[in-house]
Amino acid sequence: MDPIYLLGILAGVYLLVYVIAQIIGQERLSERGIEAGTPFFIMLKTERLNSFLTRLGKKIPRWFFNLGVVVGFGGMIAGFVMFADNLLRFFIQPQSAGGVVPIIPGITITGLPLVYLMIALAFTLIVHEFAHGLASSRDNIPIKSSGLMAFFVLFGAFVEPDEEVFENEASSKDRMRMLAAGSFSNLIWAFVVLLMIANFPAMMSLGFNPPNGAYVYDIVPGSPAAQALEVGDVIVGLNDTDIDRWAEVSQFMIDAPAGSQLTIHTLEGTETIILAASEGNSSMGYIGVYGADYWEPKPGWEWILGGPLFAFHVQQVLTWSFIIQFSVALFNLLPIPFLDGERLLSNGLNLLTDDEKKIRMVMWPLRIASLLIVILSIVLSFWFGKGLF
Repeated sequence: MDPIYLLGILAGVYLLVYVIAQIIGQERLSERGIEAGTPFFIMLKTERLNSFLTRLGKKIPRWFFNLGVVVGFGGMIAGFVMFADNLLRFFIQPQSAGGVVPIIPGITITGLPLVYLMIALAFTLIVHEFAHGLASSRDNIPIKSSGLMAFFVLFGAFVEPDEEVFENEASSKDRMRMLAAGSFSNLIWAFVVLLMIANFPAMMSLGFNPPNGAYVYDIVPGSPAAQALEVGDVIVGLNDTDIDRWAEVSQFMIDAPAGSQLTIHTLEGTETIILAASEGNSSMGYIGVYGADYWEPKPGWEWILGGPLFAFHVQQVLTWSFIIQFSVALFNLLPIPFLDGERLLSNGLNLLTDDEKKIRMVMWPLRIASLLIVILSIVLSFWFGKGLF
């Protein structure tokens, strides 16, 4: 389904929920833990989730959350160094710098990647917030409320510890364990997802044959491919070169000159086209197709949603999940106001000294440096045309 249509359907569902909420009455819904009085925003609160997180948190050993604090400070240093190093690259070697771009649906990210990101971000937020709840419960900081929420294309969860107990009764170590838990959990899941990506072929082998071609899922109108191919075709050869994966198509095109003749072998037959000139390099040939590895479902698995593209979609969701989990973890650990890293560091300094003046002398330079690094990175990313890809 086209992502634009998907967003339209999603917007329609939100508006329908909003209208129904106005008819029923927000007060009656609030009594049941439902907040839907704002267009495109829904929040579901549940006491069952509070008790579940509390019971589970009590069973997790405290050393696990202590390890999270150590990892948290390590992540803070690593994140600061990585962002600073990337910023320097903009001034020394801009082409090697990575883009630091805020995620703005429909602007900085569009199309299918937006769908993958929505799934990955929901996973990241749920993992992050629930980890805060588990650590809070372990150190007897009550959970005031928890539940699920949705704001247009952003889906996630929230856990709200009792702020009065957190600030006035919990020790610095208790607070540090809770503050570090979210990013620690994100890093753990980033590693788990990375293992899944590394073993992706073995996972897919349960229901799919190994890739044996390049599946065409989109064609550029007016391109050479538009005259010969259709969405759903599977490329198994280019001239005399066998094609088993989409990456082999890209590799083949590196040495294919513009204006040359190309014979495309598909599962349906053979077509011959004349390559156009690539926009980025007029001497390089251009077909005009978007594709993915062709994972043919095994007998009995033809029912699976997406068919040959199921593996592609799963792989993209996993890739985005790793990117978002890892990025959110490191960014959240930076000593920037309103992020967990800022309060984690200040509580850590409280263990070393009670002198608030000394703590401020350490915190403010780090806050300013971190903010400048992030802001300059974003500005330079737009200046040099760096994106999320």
